[in-house]
Amino acid sequence: MGDLRVPDLNKVLVAGRLTRDPELKYTSNGKAYCRVGVANTRYYKDASGQRQESTTFVDAVVWGPMAEFVGERLKKGRAVLVEGRLQTSEWEDRSTGQKRSKLEVNADRISPLEWDDDRDRGGAPQSRPAAPRPAQEPAPREIEEPIPEDDIPF
Repeated sequence: MGDLRVPDLNKVLVAGRLTRDPELKYTSNGKAYCRVGVANTRYYKDASGQRQESTTFVDAVVWGPMAEFVGERLKKGRAVLVEGRLQTSEWEDRSTGQKRSKLEVNADRISPLEWDDDRDRGGAPQSRPAAPRPAQEPAPREIEEPIPEDDIPF
């Protein structure tokens, strides 16, 4: 078993809703980055048959033009798909001196999963009023007789 090779694969897909408005910032070199939080809820039935839900909160960071898109167009509550890889950040806490670490998604892409009238401004979906129904049902259409095959010009 010494020859067993495990592929190096680090790919994450998370669908959920943004837990806060995206935080668009720029590095000292002018590169855009945006931090977001995503909530993913899983529904299941427990051993007694009762419906349960479990929510996982995931932090993500996206860079470059995609960061600007996310920061300018998406808002809290919007359904998104986050695609990227897991990354660990480590630092030392300035106040306590303790080593800290955080696991987050370094996103290649964050795609909105809903389209609505407010999409140009990135707002959360708005419910639309139902279209008014006509007062009278339309008259049924008259169906023409089918054209005989020998009358078709090709």
